[in-house]
Amino acid sequence: MTQRSPLAAAAARQRVERLLALTREVLPREGAERAALCRRWAESTGLSPAGVHFALTHCLELYPSEAELQQLIARVPAAPRAHVILPAQVFVAAHRALAVALAAAPEVYVKPSRRDGTLIGALAAGAAGLFQCVEQLDVRPGEHVWAYGGDGTMQALRRQLPAGAVLHAHGSGFGVAVCASAAGQEQALAIARDAACLDQRGCLSPRLVLVSGGPAAAQRWAEQLRDALAQLAVELPRGELTLDERAEESWYRQCVSCFAPLLDSGQGTVAVRSWQGETELASAVALQLPPAGRHLQVIPVADVERALCSLAPWLTSVSCDDAALRSRLEALLPGARVCAPGCMQMPAFDGPVDRRPALGGELA
Repeated sequence: MTQRSPLAAAAARQRVERLLALTREVLPREGAERAALCRRWAESTGLSPAGVHFALTHCLELYPSEAELQQLIARVPAAPRAHVILPAQVFVAAHRALAVALAAAPEVYVKPSRRDGTLIGALAAGAAGLFQCVEQLDVRPGEHVWAYGGDGTMQALRRQLPAGAVLHAHGSGFGVAVCASAAGQEQALAIARDAACLDQRGCLSPRLVLVSGGPAAAQRWAEQLRDALAQLAVELPRGELTLDERAEESWYRQCVSCFAPLLDSGQGTVAVRSWQGETELASAVALQLPPAGRHLQVIPVADVERALCSLAPWLTSVSCDDAALRSRLEALLPGARVCAPGCMQMPAFDGPVDRRPALGGELA
């Protein structure tokens, strides 16, 4: 944890609390105004209006606890100036990314995504000096950069940043759901809801479902998940996929159907895959990870903990339906957020959502 003076900690907290108040102010909570905002933002986010509403309701941490605020301030290193490079895929991510940067520095510069500036645009309109949106970042030695995006973007930044700058690289990652119990409709719906949120574009979104049991158990879970995704296609419709996303979805369907049964939910798929051993899982998944768009891959495993350890470099979040196993996984996987099914997109507001990078960042 970062040690800073009480005065500096109080100033950092004041900046974060100002952001929280601003976000609550610019977002109508319900009624016709909220519905109109969701329709407008559906065009730029690619989500359905219902998807925008769901993300605003469940993924924005507008009322964090006292403990969460204290932990956020303590975990973020202090800096003279902070810079933020926002992702395009998850519009609500701007809120937490800004909070982390404001906890670090009194001067914050944000480079929004060209593809989607919905939430950051609304916040910038009322920021009044809290932060500044820029087209290009001007990073100096000793300053911190929080960057969110693909691994290629992170590698490019490592080459571009000046020596002495500190990079907090939040690159490619995904979530995994663990099913230790028998297949059930309620649990399947919770996992499907985690995948449907933000149309599976976020780094916390589950792509894999590890089933503790053999192929028969995995097949039962796959059928339950297929039915749950089909139900959500009506209650929480998928939005528009980009051309690239549609191409990835088409290619994935063709490839996976050659090796495994593919259950179609109407807006997404569920496949059952089998690997000979947990140690081979990481290399196999790297080649055939399901794309965004509500696609899940169910994998029976004999040793859940060993399988998860093989995926640790990419794991951002893990849901598990067994409380005792969750406790063990929290100790085993310090870089992942471990939670109950249905809660993968609602992490505590206690610091960067992606816990894999070192808190202090990396020197350029």
